[in-house]
Amino acid sequence: MAHALIIGCGAIGRGFVPWILQNFEVDFHDASHELAAGISAQGGYSSYMSDGENLSHMRVTPRKVTADFGELNPADYDIAFISVGPRNVERLPAGVSRIACPIYSLENDPITVDLIKQRYGLEAVYFGVPDVITSSTAAPESLAKDRYAIHTENGVMYLQHSDRVSDSLKAALPDVKWLPVERLNQEWDAKLYIHNTPHCIAAYLGFIAGCTYLHEALAKPAIRRVVDGVIEELLYALKVTTHYDHHFIESYAEKEVRRFANRLLFDPVSRVAREPIRKLHPSGRLTGALRLLLSAGVRPVYLTIGIGSALHYLAKHDADFRQLSYLNEFGLPAFLQYHLSLRPDSLESRYIQQSFAGVSAYLRREIA
Repeated sequence: MAHALIIGCGAIGRGFVPWILQNFEVDFHDASHELAAGISAQGGYSSYMSDGENLSHMRVTPRKVTADFGELNPADYDIAFISVGPRNVERLPAGVSRIACPIYSLENDPITVDLIKQRYGLEAVYFGVPDVITSSTAAPESLAKDRYAIHTENGVMYLQHSDRVSDSLKAALPDVKWLPVERLNQEWDAKLYIHNTPHCIAAYLGFIAGCTYLHEALAKPAIRRVVDGVIEELLYALKVTTHYDHHFIESYAEKEVRRFANRLLFDPVSRVAREPIRKLHPSGRLTGALRLLLSAGVRPVYLTIGIGSALHYLAKHDADFRQLSYLNEFGLPAFLQYHLSLRPDSLESRYIQQSFAGVSAYLRREIA
């Protein structure tokens, strides 16, 4: 049987990737000793996949789960996946440099492919787009049976085609869609702007509204209205600025809010909203989307509400809480320049500054 390595036991790595690896023996590596030891002690964990109103169960029984990369043989694998979060790809174990098989970065940024190549002296590193929503937890009744249980939707894994990936390996991954890099970029743009942008905005609005799970946020008409508005703005901008097939991006957009509102996922607001400064970066899903709209001549009414909500994400356990808590002390122009490298005279910075007071009042009036 073929062997696969998953680096990162978070939502995607633990919740979704094993569903496409049913022809493989799988090893996991995670930085958390507690998580690795806990899953090892009980011989695996439960993953639940929602498809419409149905919830399927799979018992994942890894060959090995470890926080010590030295316990693994990097030459033993036919394929490896990295899903540790974009901020962590430069802090992988040094042993990653000895992996000989194709490696797929499932991070939310294609630049991580080059970062991994350069940092670890690797060549066979490629981009993957898991078009899926996977929770970092599970329903209370699932957790009562297994503390490591996790819920995911039935998504699609898009992986970059390469001649280094053998036909036999592809045959062992029948559920994967193999795409040339140009077509993969189209899927990435659709996911970044039509999925990732409104998804995180729904989470920031949900936080302000006091919601725990994303489906609770989408049940609120005021939040649903903003999310729908963001999708419409981005859809129009993509039609104007790209040559992508309009039917493709319209079909993609049509299903998004329904996916966000899936009551079977129990997707925490804290997972989707985490690290807002990274998402606000000019190349990211919020300020990057603002640039897209402005370049297309689209007035970003709903997107600016989303950006404002991200700047109000003061979750004490989030990695960016400390920086955001000093926003008022810094002043918005200085904050945008220092943390996001947005010059005060840039169009994006001016737009965010001019709308911030009105957006803040709107959030207090309509969402909180």
